[in-house]
Amino acid sequence: MKIVADQNIPALSDLLSGAGTLSYFSERMPPAELLAEADALLVRSVTDVDEALLRKAPELKFVASATIGTEHINIDALKARGIGFTHAPGANAQSVGEYVLCAVIEWLNGRSLSSLDEIDVAIIGAGHTGKAAGKRLEALGLNVHYYDPPLCKKGVKFVHDHWQRVLTADIISCHVPLIDDGEFPTRHLFENTTLQSLHSQQLLINASRGAVVDNKALLARVKQGERPSLVLDVWENEPEVLQELVPCIDIATPHIAGHSLEGKVGGAVMIANALVNHFGYEADKKLSRVLPPIEWPECKAEQINNLESLALWVKEHFDLNKDDGVFRKQGLTPDGFDRLRRNYRKESPRREFINQVVTCHNSEQYIQFLQLGFQARQLPE
Repeated sequence: MKIVADQNIPALSDLLSGAGTLSYFSERMPPAELLAEADALLVRSVTDVDEALLRKAPELKFVASATIGTEHINIDALKARGIGFTHAPGANAQSVGEYVLCAVIEWLNGRSLSSLDEIDVAIIGAGHTGKAAGKRLEALGLNVHYYDPPLCKKGVKFVHDHWQRVLTADIISCHVPLIDDGEFPTRHLFENTTLQSLHSQQLLINASRGAVVDNKALLARVKQGERPSLVLDVWENEPEVLQELVPCIDIATPHIAGHSLEGKVGGAVMIANALVNHFGYEADKKLSRVLPPIEWPECKAEQINNLESLALWVKEHFDLNKDDGVFRKQGLTPDGFDRLRRNYRKESPRREFINQVVTCHNSEQYIQFLQLGFQARQLPE
């Protein structure tokens, strides 16, 4: 079997050892000579698997994307050719949840607050990443609700479809796929009129798809003044970035919210297992066998039991401001943007909070730190 894969999907040489010949590509599109003989193609969100690509791959039998989203995949074209397909929903959800948590902590630390439970949070999209972000913000003590009209229509109880409730929230965080048509489109969900309704005491986060927020309309809005605080990890027309907008963003990063090592390797494990299963082999790879070990010193719940101490821990382990600074210096061109994504923290990979053991003295602490994403351990009372 001949397998062609994006070189930035980690651990594939271990995961697919013995499954066939593995060839890598480094640009957004695989070279024609590799596609011509490929039995399987493994991609990330930067590669459009469309009819034009498929015409170059006459032997192709299986495609996988190591991502949550599938907007870059022409699934109908795959079905027409009888090509199997899978992706990795949920693989990097915890990573995105941590990104949102860190951004919110940064925003809260710069404000004078009487009580965290007075902060109203609207999570747009109650899928894997939305719920991962929401549970962490709930653990902080914020008042979290989920806006998801498609799920609401299906009768899911914990979501709502009240758009005005979203627009009046203190914090709004986007976690939706990019949908152009149908009953619930998400392209330019935040367009000129919607953006006009936001004010300077609010925080808007987009860690989903760039075009969920109309970037040109956002630039026009911030030029008016009294703008909301803004965190953008994704950008309309990536890898091209509206350069004039970047100085107006409080935290700006190059689509790396889901790029923890656990998230990236987790996606690789999911698609590798799906590939070998598709071709009739046993799928037995586990994330724990592939990840390199990491040992952070155990800490007590009392050491990070308030917003200030948690912010210090976060800054030590996942400082968003560092990613922001590198992006502003190196990521504003298409080549720079892609290079930052490809090489994101290559020397010292970002690791998830689950690697931090926190010892807790009671069940309340235990539950809180579990929700925050830590490896909580309850001591005997």
